Amino acid sequence: MINYQNNTLYNSKFDDIYFNTYEPLTECEYTYSSALDEVDKDEIVVAEAGFGAGLNLYCTLKKFKTLNKKSLHYIAVEKYPFTKDELNTIYNDLGLDGAIYGEFLDSYYIIPNSLLRINLSSNITIDIYFGDILEFLDECDFRADIWYLDGFAPSKNPQMWSEELISNLAAYSNKNAIIRSFSTARVVRDRLSQNGFEIYKLKGYHKKREMLKAICIEPKSRIKKQIWFEPPTITKPNRVLVVGAGIAGLSIATMLQNAGFEVIVAESKDQAAAGASSNLAGMCVPLITQPGVILGDMHMSSFLLSRQFYKQFGGEFVDFCGCDEYLINDKMLSKFNHKSEFFTISSDKYPKANISLAMQIMPKNLCQSLAKELDMLYNHEVKSLKRLGSGYEIGFDGLNVIKADLVIFANGNRARELFISEFNDPYMQLSSVRGQTTLASEFVNLNRPLSARGYITKAIDKIQLIGASYARGDEYALPRDSDDESNLALVSEFIDGKNIDIIGSNVGFRGYSGDRFPIIGGIHNASEYMRIYSSLLWTKAKSTHQNPIYHPNILISAAHGSRGLSTGILGANMLLDMVLGRQICVKKSIINALNPSRFLIRKLKKGLVKSSS
Repeated sequence: MINYQNNTLYNSKFDDIYFNTYEPLTECEYTYSSALDEVDKDEIVVAEAGFGAGLNLYCTLKKFKTLNKKSLHYIAVEKYPFTKDELNTIYNDLGLDGAIYGEFLDSYYIIPNSLLRINLSSNITIDIYFGDILEFLDECDFRADIWYLDGFAPSKNPQMWSEELISNLAAYSNKNAIIRSFSTARVVRDRLSQNGFEIYKLKGYHKKREMLKAICIEPKSRIKKQIWFEPPTITKPNRVLVVGAGIAGLSIATMLQNAGFEVIVAESKDQAAAGASSNLAGMCVPLITQPGVILGDMHMSSFLLSRQFYKQFGGEFVDFCGCDEYLINDKMLSKFNHKSEFFTISSDKYPKANISLAMQIMPKNLCQSLAKELDMLYNHEVKSLKRLGSGYEIGFDGLNVIKADLVIFANGNRARELFISEFNDPYMQLSSVRGQTTLASEFVNLNRPLSARGYITKAIDKIQLIGASYARGDEYALPRDSDDESNLALVSEFIDGKNIDIIGSNVGFRGYSGDRFPIIGGIHNASEYMRIYSSLLWTKAKSTHQNPIYHPNILISAAHGSRGLSTGILGANMLLDMVLGRQICVKKSIINALNPSRFLIRKLKKGLVKSSS
C-alpha cells in the first residue's frame, strides 16, 4: 500500500522514506547508477539489496543505454514489494519515461519467495527475488560487478545490514566489484572492511554530507549446499545441435539463435511438431497450488517466462484470451483457497477460476513457424554420439554426420531410450503417456477455453478441440473411437445433450517423470555419480563433497508432460542461462528439483544403489 509523508513515499514498517523529495532520480543517478562508468567490462552484472520502487533500476537502464556495453544483468531482492498498479502510480507521479518502465511493468508479477525473470531485450535481463535477503542469497548464484546497498537506514532495518549478509557479499562479487550506498554508518563500514572490501567516503548528494563506496579486494568462494545438483559449466559453443523439433526443442533453438549462436535442429520425423506438440490447439495455463509448494512455484515461474516468449515469438498462433478452470471437486477447490493476483473465483456449474493471463496456443502451427527461421534437418534420427576433441560427432541414419560443440536433447518421449542406451542411468524414472485429443465441429460458443475434467478450446476455423485421454505405457499410435467417446464424457456437462460432429482425432505421446517435474539441465555421468557419492547415506549432511561430473556440453529438456507449452519454455530459458554462464532464471530449489540426476541421488541417499564395480 502506498503511503506518503511530507509528499515523500514512506514505509510505515521501517518508519523511513524510500527516497528524498529533492530530485530523487538525480540522487539515484549520483549515488548508484553512476558506478557503471567505473566498470571496464562489456557485460555488467548489477545487484541491488532493496529494490523498493525500482528507481535505481530505472536510472541504471537509462544509463546503460548511453554506454557502449554488450549486456546488463540486473539482480535485485525485495521483501515487501509494491504491486504493479502501485508502481505504475509511483512512476506516473514522478513523471518517468513510460517507454523505459512500461515494458518492465508489463511482465512484472509477484511470486512470493521466488525469482521473477524479465527479458527486456536480447541484452537486458532483470531478476527480482521477492523475499528475505538471506533466502535470496541461498536461492541465487551470481557474482556482481556493482552492488547497490539501498535498504532502509541501518538503525531502522538492521537485518538488511547484518553481519550475516555483509560477510556474504564478497562471495557474490567479482574482484574489484564496486559497492555504492547512501549509508556511511560505522557498522556498515566496519563490516565491509572486515570482509574483504576497501572503504572510501565520497561526497553525498545535495544536503547529504557523505556516501559510501567500497571495492571488493578479496572475492570469497562459498560452500555449495547439495553440491551434486550444481549446474554444469558449459564451454561456450560455436555450433549447437538441438535434437527434437517440438516446442521444447524449437524454443531453445530460437532463443540460442537470437542470442547469436549457430544452431542446427535435427528431427527424426519429416516435419516439426510430429510428437506431443502436434495438436491444433492447446492451453497454456499455470498449475495453481497453495503458496510455497515448490511444484506450484516452478509452474508459475515457467508460465510467466512462457508469456514473455510467446509475446516475442508467438505471432498469430497465440491468443492471450485467458481461460476458465472449473473447480470440480474439493481437491481442486483447496488449491485455489487463497488470495492471488493470478485468478479470481466466480460461480457457474461449479466454482470457476478465471485465469486471465492464460493463453490458447496453436502448437503445431507455431512450431512450424519457428522452424522456418531455423536450420532444420528432417528425417535425422540420432544413432551415435561420439566425443571428438572439445565437441561431438553425431551420427544419423545412413552416413550423415554432424559436428557440434554442444548437444541439447529435447526429443520428448524418446528421452527414456537415451538414458538407457547412451547414458547408463538405470534409476532414471521416465515414462510415456499416450494422449488422444478429439476434433469436432464448433458446438459451444466460447470466448476463452475451459478446463474441468477435460478441456474444450475456443473454436479455430469452426473447429474445437476436446482433450485429452491419459494412458501410461500405451503405445498404440492410431486414434481409437472409444477414446473420442471418453473425451466427450469428460466434458459432458458442457455439451448439454448435443450431437457432436467428430471430424478427427490426434494421438501424441508425452514424456513424464516419476515426480511430475520436467527434466532440465546437464546430463550427469551416472557411473561417476555412483562412485563419488556412494557414501551419501552417511555423509549427505557434510559440506566436503566433490563437484558433480557431467557429460561435457550435453544438456536436456524433457518430460514436460501435459504442460509442456509452459515448461518447455522454462527449459529453453534455463538452458540458455547455463550456456551463457549466468544467474539462472529460477530459484535454486527449483533448479535442483529439475536436475536430471535427482532420481539417482535419492537412491544414493537411501543406500539403494548397487555398486557398479
